[in-house]
Amino acid sequence: MLSPLFPPLSLGLLAVASLLRPADGLAPPTASSWQRRLDKALLDLDATPESRFRNLQRAIKDPALRTDVTAALDAVRTRGFGGGHPELINLLWPTGTTARADLEGLAALRTQVPEALRELPGQLKKNREQQRSGSTFAPPTSGGFGGFPQPEEIKEELKNVLRSTPKGLEAPKYTVVRVLDGAVKLGVPEKIEIRQYEAFTVATTPSMGGAGFTTLASYLFGGNEEEEAMAMTMPVFTSGQTDQGEMKFVLPSAVRDAPPTPRSGAAVTLEKIPARLVATKAFPGLVTDEEAARQETA
Repeated sequence: MLSPLFPPLSLGLLAVASLLRPADGLAPPTASSWQRRLDKALLDLDATPESRFRNLQRAIKDPALRTDVTAALDAVRTRGFGGGHPELINLLWPTGTTARADLEGLAALRTQVPEALRELPGQLKKNREQQRSGSTFAPPTSGGFGGFPQPEEIKEELKNVLRSTPKGLEAPKYTVVRVLDGAVKLGVPEKIEIRQYEAFTVATTPSMGGAGFTTLASYLFGGNEEEEAMAMTMPVFTSGQTDQGEMKFVLPSAVRDAPPTPRSGAAVTLEKIPARLVATKAFPGLVTDEEAARQETA
């Protein structure tokens, strides 16, 4: 989430981020070799069967596995589950492992899924209004089957659904200027990155959800005056509330200075985002209005 790019979102979180520090006695852990090997054996989407088996064997044989499991169980036994479970989680699934990210995502979904369901009627109503107003998908009028994704591309896209950071997608270039400690969760502070972004160009539509995505995807994949298809990029920016806001697609750097012209009546405008300093904070799960508000005030 790159909050400072859009007027409704501010850099207010920077004012409090520097005041938060790790909980006493629990420094952020580093994933040990057995944990990373288990990640590769069980959760790596690109691993071969041979590498999975090899990493699983090495993880099981690592003496640190027994040591960490014993220490984790001792923490719960001596301090109770309420006092010991942060240490147990940090020992067995430390920050930086895929397993930890998956656990955090599942925990976040318990709150976010009910919120998303509450927002769904408003999104559907907005989509119907936009469809009645004539904002529909406008694919390119020429071309053949060459534009359809190939089997390998489809396979990679399906994998990207499960990746925290999709592979093969261009993103705006940046450098990390500073890392601040945010709110402490399970004894480990969340990280807030201060990034210096280079200039980039976005296509914007005044709608959210499926309607907004469809409108921008149409423009990106050739539904423009030049019928020029462009590659998908990341991230997708949103601002405002579910029933009233904007969605933005980053355009590939190759067309940044001279992007294709949106079709008349397509509800797509182009905007150049200048180089700027941005505070970013990653969080697991779904982006709901309530989750965005929680992350901005955390």
